[in-house]
Order: sequence, then C-alpha cells, then structure tokens
Amino acid sequence: MKVLIIGSGLAGATAAAVLKDAGAEVRVIEQRPVWGGQLRTENANGILYEPHGAHILHTADQQVWKFVTDRVEMLPYRHQVMTEVCDRLLSWPPQVSELEQLPQWADIRRELEQRPERARTTNFETWCEDIMGVTLYSLFVRPYTVKQWGTDPKNLAAQWAPKRIELRHDGYRDLFRDPYQGWPRGGYLKLIDALLRDVPVELGAGVTVESFAEYARGTDAVVLTAPLDVFFEHALGELPWRGVRLENHFIPGADHVLPCGVVNHPGLDQAYTRRIETKWMSGQTLKGTVVSYEYPGAPARHYPVEDVEGKNRGLANDYRALVTEELGPHVHLAGRLATYTYIDMDQAVRQGLNAAARILKQADV
Repeated sequence: MKVLIIGSGLAGATAAAVLKDAGAEVRVIEQRPVWGGQLRTENANGILYEPHGAHILHTADQQVWKFVTDRVEMLPYRHQVMTEVCDRLLSWPPQVSELEQLPQWADIRRELEQRPERARTTNFETWCEDIMGVTLYSLFVRPYTVKQWGTDPKNLAAQWAPKRIELRHDGYRDLFRDPYQGWPRGGYLKLIDALLRDVPVELGAGVTVESFAEYARGTDAVVLTAPLDVFFEHALGELPWRGVRLENHFIPGADHVLPCGVVNHPGLDQAYTRRIETKWMSGQTLKGTVVSYEYPGAPARHYPVEDVEGKNRGLANDYRALVTEELGPHVHLAGRLATYTYIDMDQAVRQGLNAAARILKQADV
C-alpha cells in the first residue's frame, strides 16, 4: 500500500508514523526546507526556546498520550499563565479570590452578581461580558483580543470563546485541567524526528491542485495537511488567518525572568500580547534564559478567523467540498491548516491517528 502525505507538521507526521508501522509505503512532501511546521524548538547558548510560540501537550485522550510517550520522554510540566493588569500579576484564567485586590473590585463584584443565567452567543464580546462582567472583560480580555485579532471583538464569533475564556472560583491555577500534560525532553523537534525517522521526506517541494496528480500517481491514499485555499490556488478566494511573530531575547546568567511560562499583557500600552519563557517548560538548569515577546499581525497562518457572520467557516467548508469533488474519497484531511480549525496539539495528533485509521480500514489492513 502506498500513501502520500502532504505536509510534515504534527498531524502529518503522526499519520506517517502510524502508516509506516502498519507496513505501508509512505512518502512525505514538505514545502518548507525543514520539517515540523510550527512545531520547532531552537536553542541559544544551549537554552531551548520556541520561535513560533508556546506549545504545551495536554490531553485527556489516553491513546494520544501513549502514542507520544512511546516515542519521546515527556517532562512532567503543568502549565501556568499570569496576566499583567493594573500593575499587578494575576492568575489566568482570573481567580475571583485574587480580584478583590483590584481598585475596581466594587464594580466587578456588582457585575458578577448581576450576570445572566445563560451567556449570550451573539458574538465574542457579548459572551465574555455575560461570563465575567464588563469591567473584568475590559481589563483582561477586550484589549488583548483587539491586539491579537486586529478587529473589534464584536466581529468575532462566540463559538470558540468557551474553550479559552473562563472565570474561576476554585483556586486551581494550572491553565489546563487535563490529566496528561508535559513537555518533551530536548524539545518538540525530538518528537517530529521520532515520528519521521524511518519515513522518506522530500523538502522544499510545494504541492497544489495542478501538480497533485503527478505527485499522487500510483498512490492508494493521500493525507492532505496543507491550507486548502493555497492548495487550490485560491480558486474560491483566500481564507483569512491571523499570525504572530516572536522576538527572542537571550539573557545570560539568569535562572528565570518571568514568574511562570507565559505572562499575558492585555494592555494597549504595549504592542506585544504576551511574553514566553520556555525554560519553565524545558526544566533546564543551565545559567541563562530566553524570553520571547509575541507580537500579533504577522503574515503567518497560526489562527483561523471565526467571524461572527460565519463567512470564513462557510468558505472553508466549500474548499472541503472541493477536495471530495475533485480529488476523491481517498484523500483525507488532517491538521489545523487543512481543516481551518483552532486546535490543540493533542487534537492534531488525534486527527493524524484518525486519518491513518481510515486509510488502513479502507485497505482492510
């Protein structure tokens, strides 16, 4: 059985490893000169950092966790985030017990008491205001969202807000509640290397609908992880994305600069949205550290834009229909780019596992 995988990010690399282990003849095509997509770890004087932003593997999916930990050693890291608000560092998500120290506490308490029983889903802003009140939303979320997405929050759909926005009363300060969490010893490139160790990968080769037939000739199945608008040469229009860029600063001699792995800065007084110190994740004890400043608005495909009218999601669905109509049922989509979805790492692995399972089922392997 011969399988072509277009893209060497986490979803594509996962599918490649599973199919290779099942005895399939697998070939990966990657447009960039390096594999791994956004999932890369670099180092400065031996200090590991992530040039494309913080990645934390967290999951409740036992199969995903076993799949990863069978291939790399995962350090037992639990991710915590803080937010700079009113010259204070407070937990994210906000803990009500900490909010009493804010000068706006009287307004915050009154608004929390007056919250509706069910949050409105009109748009991102109405949902957040009903969850935490106008004052908290204005301090913690609205300016961050304006910077991150480059638009008024009223223009964004509410559907993804529950996954990222909450107000806590229980004192639990880890960002994620999943039972399995960690960071790979030596960085994420170790994971990609392990997944693609026995798989031939052609680097620096882009595949579009025009060249697809040539690349796919003689194959029984294809896993497509590339952005579909680019793959179809924008035949239906361009899918909007929001990207970030990171400025990475090596600080010699320091153990840590930040109080935790990520510190959000929602205020409009700074252009960056957050600072990241990967040394908290890596567990390194070498002297020196790297602090990365994350700036939104870069021409990169990091976050799909879920607009309130659903136009972008509709266009993404139209492109998915094109895959079936023009390429056929032997082409399987996986990963953030191809599915135009805001997914976590465990979901990318799961999509790679599922794509491989469908292919093996079709082949009765």
